[in-house]
Amino acid sequence: MPAPRTRPAFTLIELLVVLAIVAVLVGLLLPGVQKVRESGSRLRCQNHLKQLALAVHTYHEVKGFFPTGGTEWSHYPPTVVGGTVADPPAQRTGWAFQILPYLEQEGVYRMTDYAQQRAAAIPVYSCPSRRPPTVVDAGHGVRMLIDYAGVTGAGGEYPPSAPGPWYGIIVRNKAGLVRAAGVSDGLSTTMLFGEKRLDTTRYRTGAWHDDTGFSTGWDPDIMRLTNYAWGRDQAGGVNGNEFGSAHPAGMNAAMGDGSVRLIRYGTTNAVLDQLGDRRDGQTPNTD
Repeated sequence: MPAPRTRPAFTLIELLVVLAIVAVLVGLLLPGVQKVRESGSRLRCQNHLKQLALAVHTYHEVKGFFPTGGTEWSHYPPTVVGGTVADPPAQRTGWAFQILPYLEQEGVYRMTDYAQQRAAAIPVYSCPSRRPPTVVDAGHGVRMLIDYAGVTGAGGEYPPSAPGPWYGIIVRNKAGLVRAAGVSDGLSTTMLFGEKRLDTTRYRTGAWHDDTGFSTGWDPDIMRLTNYAWGRDQAGGVNGNEFGSAHPAGMNAAMGDGSVRLIRYGTTNAVLDQLGDRRDGQTPNTD
C-alpha cells in the first residue's frame, strides 16, 4: 500500500514573503479607504451646514429677521419673559439656541432645566471629520460643544464694551436686527456660517474658545472673525478667534442663500472679510 502523500508546510521565508505582500497591499489600500471616509464625512458636514442655513431661513420667514449672536457669553439661562422664550434683541443667548425649533429640537428649546438643556446632544452641530457630538465640562458646567460659527465680518470683537462693527448676517444684539433686505451684497455672496478652527489635541476636552457650547451668547464658541489668520486644525497654536476645519482642502461654509461651498486654504483674509460683510459692495470669487 503506497504511503499517504503529505503536503509540505510553508517555509519561514515563504511566510515572511506572504506577510510582506499583505502589508504592502494594506499600505496601498489604506490611503484610499481614508480618502473615501473623509469624503463621506465632508459631505455630511456640508449637509449639517445646509440644515443650519435652512433653519435660519425658516426662522427669518417666521420672525421677519435673522437670528442674532446674542448679547455676551454668560452662565445665565436663555432669556424668558412672562414664561415665554424671548426673541432678540431681548434674547441674550445666541443663534445656535434661537434656531433649535427649526432643527426639530423644540423639546430642547423649551427645557426649563438649564443644566439638562445645555448638555443636550445636537448631532447637526458637530463636524463628522472632527468628532461625534461631544459633551464636556470644561469649566462652565456640562455643555454640548459646537463646531460651526456665525460670521461677523471684519472687526466685531467679543468683549462687552466692544463697539463693533458687526456687518455680518448674524450680528450682536446691540447692532439691531438684520433682515434679508439689509444684505445689500446679496445672500448668495455673503457668508452665514463657517467651521471653527480648533486644537486637534482638545477635541474631546474643549478649550477656552470651545467650552461654552451651543447654548451661549456672543462668544468664540458660536461666532468667529474673518480678520484672523485661518487654516486647518492643528495641535496647539490656535488663536481661538479664527475659522478653519479638519478637512484637508479647506473649510465648508454656508452662504446666506442656503448654498454650501468649500473655501480653500490659502484664501486671503481680505477675501474672507469681503465674504463676511453683508454691505461692503464686494462680491469676491472663491472658485
